[in-house]
Amino acid sequence: MASRKYEKLKKQKDIAISDIKNETAKLEVVSGEAKRVAEVSRDVSIILGDLDKQFEQATKLTRTDIYFLMVASALQVTKSLVFPYIAEKFHYGESFDKSERLAHDDKSIEQAHKDANDEFKEKHKKHKKGRWIEILYQTPAYDITKGSKDLGINMGGAYHRMYTLGHDPILGWVFGTMNILTDVITFNNFQSYRVTRKPMRITQEYVPIYRMFQESYDLVKADYLNLPAAIFAQAQHLKSDEYTKIGLPIPILSSINEEFASELYRSNYDALCLARDLKVIGVSFAVSKIFDIIISLVHGLFREVDEDKNLYEVRTRKILLYSNSIASASTIVNACITSNPKNLDIGSLLNTVTHLFTDIRFIQQIKQEFLEKEFYNIVMGEEIL
Repeated sequence: MASRKYEKLKKQKDIAISDIKNETAKLEVVSGEAKRVAEVSRDVSIILGDLDKQFEQATKLTRTDIYFLMVASALQVTKSLVFPYIAEKFHYGESFDKSERLAHDDKSIEQAHKDANDEFKEKHKKHKKGRWIEILYQTPAYDITKGSKDLGINMGGAYHRMYTLGHDPILGWVFGTMNILTDVITFNNFQSYRVTRKPMRITQEYVPIYRMFQESYDLVKADYLNLPAAIFAQAQHLKSDEYTKIGLPIPILSSINEEFASELYRSNYDALCLARDLKVIGVSFAVSKIFDIIISLVHGLFREVDEDKNLYEVRTRKILLYSNSIASASTIVNACITSNPKNLDIGSLLNTVTHLFTDIRFIQQIKQEFLEKEFYNIVMGEEIL
């Protein structure tokens, strides 16, 4: 009996000692982990510095990448240097020749305008007669110039289109349409005044924009055909002015910088010239982007199976960013050396700007993810990948 009791006590003692050893071991592990985390916390800046170097090393351009950079740069630089010769064939940056344009009162323009109005009227002949017919045939309010001097506004005679928002190729669709509806003229400083028809002149009655909106809304509610007629009249008026010797002013510019807009307009550079140049710039931008896509796709074929996709993508982005930056620098130098701003490949510059925003942001995002992941592994005591 005493022997069994002794053995039982001995077993309990051994268990207690074992538990104490286990707890001690756990405490040592926890203590070791706490000490290691404390050391990590103390050396955060050093560790992050090392991880930063690891990222730079992992995304450093390899010999193969350098070859791709050379090819990409050659393509983009060649394209930028050839650009002036191609653009010249499309009269890029040139003013229009007045001899190739029609007079503002050319009979063919007036007849085409009248025929279009007649067709609109015939199409809606079953609708009751009303304000919409006047809207079609009357002179738009923004084509009236008499009385402007009384307001201290010089509309520039033949160049009055630059000073009225109704003639603006973009803003005109809003303000010109409202002007037609309400018999109000809106100048490029966004000040609006009422016009009269008998006699035809601009009055000194100031009309706030909100009131012009309200009057337009009331007229649209009064007859559903008023708005379509006003939009049609606006479209026909812009169309009739577009190919005349004066043309239409560059959109919005006169409201931002009237002096510069006037200088361009009087040198026969109008909205059509701008549209032509924007097409040239757009094609240039598209060609640069196509080169980027080709380089990106081909470079992607050289990625090894075990290479991290994101880190490899960073190297691809660097190739595109560097090559476009080199091309932009070359076109800037070319324009400076030749003292000819038309030699500046704006499409290439725009493509470089997009890379500066998208590629740098992407690289920083991948870098942040890399640092967070590897720092977490260190804190958790795992091996750095």
